[in-house]
Amino acid sequence: MNYDITSLWKSTSPRFVVVLDAECAYDHEAHGRYLAAERCTPADIADLHPRDRRHDPRATPRWPCRRITTLSWLVMTEAEDGLRPVRLETRSLPEQDEASILKSFFDDMEQLGSVQLVTWGGFHTDLPQILIAAMDAGLRLPASLAGLMTPWRRDASGHLDLCTEICGGATPAHLAEVAARLNIPAKLTCRPNLVSQLMEHGKWASVRSVCEGDVLSCAALLMRRRHLSGASTSVFEAMRRLTGFVVEHCDHRSYAADWRRYGEQLFHDVMTSETAKLDALAEN
Repeated sequence: MNYDITSLWKSTSPRFVVVLDAECAYDHEAHGRYLAAERCTPADIADLHPRDRRHDPRATPRWPCRRITTLSWLVMTEAEDGLRPVRLETRSLPEQDEASILKSFFDDMEQLGSVQLVTWGGFHTDLPQILIAAMDAGLRLPASLAGLMTPWRRDASGHLDLCTEICGGATPAHLAEVAARLNIPAKLTCRPNLVSQLMEHGKWASVRSVCEGDVLSCAALLMRRRHLSGASTSVFEAMRRLTGFVVEHCDHRSYAADWRRYGEQLFHDVMTSETAKLDALAEN
């Protein structure tokens, strides 16, 4: 799927929208150093309730003691009639370590120039993870991501957390919850709590599918959100572009068949609705 990129801009300022997701694993060495600094012993956490263990950093490593194993990003252009997917990139273990993954991502963002990052819950997860990993690797942020240095300035950060935008003042919801309401494919590869097991068993193709799947679901939500303000011709056209992109470029992934069926069902529903309208007009 090739586009004349220069013909797609809404303005004279080139702009890409990049939907991003990361998968991480525990860094047990870093966590060990944390436990040593806290003078924590096994006895300190032995009696914790399982529910408390999940939230106690002594028992379960929090984001500073995790490392990025997989990073996926979907590059889209913003045209007069809505967003258009251009390419989907994924970098992960075992071919690349965390530093190499981030360098590939930063190099791509540097080439793109002006970008807006979009995540689901990334303000609390993906972006702090990316920044601390870059600090650890001695990397510099590309100019296009300089706004991430001031994440609290939401209007100037260059990052849109779609979870915050959609949930507003309501209790933050899972990506799959919102996708389920809108009948958007989500979590097609496996249950979220099984991703760590995929990593442990070296099932990196499946981990990449998980990460890409979250990116595609988030992109679909972004397109639906944009339609509220008239930023796309129609929901059907937006979803047609996304499903067409997945079928053409991601056919090697297990999730592609689900997205193909989703696109076919959308087409069927639209045709059924239009036929019903024509029949009603004919009766009148």
